[in-house]
Amino acid sequence: MKRQPPVIAFLVASPFEILDLTGPSSVFERSAVNGERYYSIQVLSTRSGGTVETAGGMTISNARKYSDYAGSIDTLIAIGGDGAVAPQPPELSKWLRERAPYTRRITSICTGAFLLAGAGLLDGHRVVTHWQWCDTLQSRYKDLKVERDPIFIKEGKLYTTAGVTAGIDLALALVEEDIGHAVASAIARTLVLFLRRPGGQSQYSTLLAQQEGIEDERMRDLPAWVKSHLNRKLEVEQLARAAAMSPRTFMRQFKAQFDTTPARWVQSLRVEAAMRHLEDQSMSVSKIARVTGFRDEQALRRAFLQQIGVTPKQYRERFGELDNQRKSHPGQSHPNEPNLRANGSA
Repeated sequence: MKRQPPVIAFLVASPFEILDLTGPSSVFERSAVNGERYYSIQVLSTRSGGTVETAGGMTISNARKYSDYAGSIDTLIAIGGDGAVAPQPPELSKWLRERAPYTRRITSICTGAFLLAGAGLLDGHRVVTHWQWCDTLQSRYKDLKVERDPIFIKEGKLYTTAGVTAGIDLALALVEEDIGHAVASAIARTLVLFLRRPGGQSQYSTLLAQQEGIEDERMRDLPAWVKSHLNRKLEVEQLARAAAMSPRTFMRQFKAQFDTTPARWVQSLRVEAAMRHLEDQSMSVSKIARVTGFRDEQALRRAFLQQIGVTPKQYRERFGELDNQRKSHPGQSHPNEPNLRANGSA
């Protein structure tokens, strides 16, 4: 008897974010057992017409309206984009609620969480979406527990992910669940990806994010000042002096603006600076630790494991290779460059 491949059904509300669909699809299409593709892929549109449309106007023509699809669904993946954030017809929410009990996994990528939340499927659960949309998702759906930082969250059969490229992380995790580590690892190598980024990894660049929404110019300029003085002792007294504040005033303002401790904040900037040094391969790890303000190589290693879930050596093995490729092919982009450095884009 011929095996029936599990159906991965992408639910798409146009206009959608193209990488939310094509990134995970590339992972599932490469998933094979004994030379045969493991999954079958369906694109289900929230509208009639047989096509779905990207935010840039590109169309994919092999879609069918969700209500016209009568086959089984193993894993439903709601895709993000402007269409997903827009109000949906009641019929779609009803269809999702009716399908949910018979679907093994229900997932969303980026703002696809709005489609699931609109049907009540995420009520009472921890969820994540693109960092720019976390507040909107929480305010629109009060029963959700929206978290800002994780790459993806799994709660039972429900999976939600952060922005855009996080969908690739989710797809690799699902393949690993279904077929095993070896297959998922081989796909990650083919696509020049990390097999797994930690779920707690921050979605976007700390340095860039610090300067958003800060009205006080002294605090707004602080990240750039710290970045240029990482090899110094950076405790509260030094930071307060740089911001032209008393330590007491500084601590009050810092907590209000950054919602973390100065020590953790400085460490995150040091890790980001170390990433850039590790990529160009021109400096030893011990020297990188010194120039970025870590006490020694072991302190750098602990910070890397805590913040991004890999060691400096593992990071260099992956992204040092990308730097060599950039030097060999100037102007050419490479497929996974954003994944660890500013993924919420995130």
